[in-house]
Amino acid sequence: MKQTDIDFRRKVACGEIIKLFPLRNSNKDIMNAEEKLIMIRNEEFQSNIRQLKKGKIVLGYTFIFFMSLLMFLLFGALRVHAQFNPKDVSDLVFFVESTNLSTTNHVATCETDFCLNHPSSESAIITEQYCDVTNSCGEGCVRRWIDQSTYAGTFNPPEYTNGRNFGQDDKEKPCYIDNCINGKPCVRGGPAYGDDGMGNYKFEQDKYLEIEGTDAVSLAGEFSIFLLAKPIDQTATGDWSYFGLAAHYVTHRVSNNTIRLRVGNTVPPSPVVTITTPEAVQLDQWQLIEIHRDALGNITSFINGVDKSVGANSGTGTFKVGYLLSNFKTGVSNGQVSMHGDVAAFLIYNKKTSSLENNDIREYFDANYLGNILSVKNEEISNRIDVFPNPITNHVTVKVSKADEDFYENENDAPVIYDIIGKEIKTKVFKKETKNNIEYSIYLNSKLNKGIYFLSLRGNSIKLVKN
Repeated sequence: MKQTDIDFRRKVACGEIIKLFPLRNSNKDIMNAEEKLIMIRNEEFQSNIRQLKKGKIVLGYTFIFFMSLLMFLLFGALRVHAQFNPKDVSDLVFFVESTNLSTTNHVATCETDFCLNHPSSESAIITEQYCDVTNSCGEGCVRRWIDQSTYAGTFNPPEYTNGRNFGQDDKEKPCYIDNCINGKPCVRGGPAYGDDGMGNYKFEQDKYLEIEGTDAVSLAGEFSIFLLAKPIDQTATGDWSYFGLAAHYVTHRVSNNTIRLRVGNTVPPSPVVTITTPEAVQLDQWQLIEIHRDALGNITSFINGVDKSVGANSGTGTFKVGYLLSNFKTGVSNGQVSMHGDVAAFLIYNKKTSSLENNDIREYFDANYLGNILSVKNEEISNRIDVFPNPITNHVTVKVSKADEDFYENENDAPVIYDIIGKEIKTKVFKKETKNNIEYSIYLNSKLNKGIYFLSLRGNSIKLVKN
């Protein structure tokens, strides 16, 4: 090689130029020592480049895999969850939820005498439906609530487009509340319009909704009913009705906040049976109330996913539902009282839904309405651990069943509460035992921040919410 090529050869030797000549056609036997050194350096460098490229490819694929996995966990699971809807479960006979209320088609605001005395309120368009906006329902009254079941009715669009004919065309329309449950609307019951506080009412009936005539629901055998509601203190009114139809009803007993059920029109008449434990219903809080009946008439009841059953049997007669917020035309004239609280969803199946279906339905209402407050979603756990109240206050009670000895093999265990990052929260725990249960009273710092917490007890984790 010429001396003028020395800089070129130096650059090759240093790796600054990695391809001096075609390697396959090079003959090492005729190269001098310097050329062979350049060849060796060149081969080593190109080998390193190939390994580096392979490493980058593997690293690239690994990065793509883990990013894809992360995207699935973050968004895929949400997408799958969002695809579930209670109306997709078989044997659905009735389903209303507040997100389907349209202020244009379903909420009345007319206060004129013409609307009040309309000659045909059932066929009147929404702008001619009466509502006492000034004195009772400031955001309007619910005329219609669309049932999402596949029941084939006689529709009157755009107001009525699907399912059973459900609503209220008379003066007793319940109130529409726009921002009622985590930014979503609800339907609010209440006393008769025009209550002046002295027992005088403009109208006689409490506010309620009804399923018109032959569209009423009849449940001859098994059934499952879900009610997303926020009951209020009605001690002054006495016991009141959630839903039903005349002699068939589900009522609230104000003396101990239990739920009672009666299946009417049977021979002999069905008794009124208590179907939950005392204080099962928490007033002034949103909760998902579930009532399930099997083929033998056995009733199981859940509140926010927690089993509150008492081994009740309603009998196997047909149970009917034609009213929501009451069981009939209630009001001051006949001593019957409707529910004065709020309702965001009402769901009925003509079967006893499975544990898997129950969990899916709970997850749906929890994610879409309750804001992820349900403490227990696994029935196997909820049958043995009861946590209340939840959302929690500065005092939490944990009641543990002794029924499953294997599950509670370590009697020295005590509940521990952690925050969302796993830090243990300081508490004072007091233990009390009865024949069937172990009860823990947990006292927390009054300055505990709002947020999500987890209660750990004998291998089980239960979500708690501090509002």
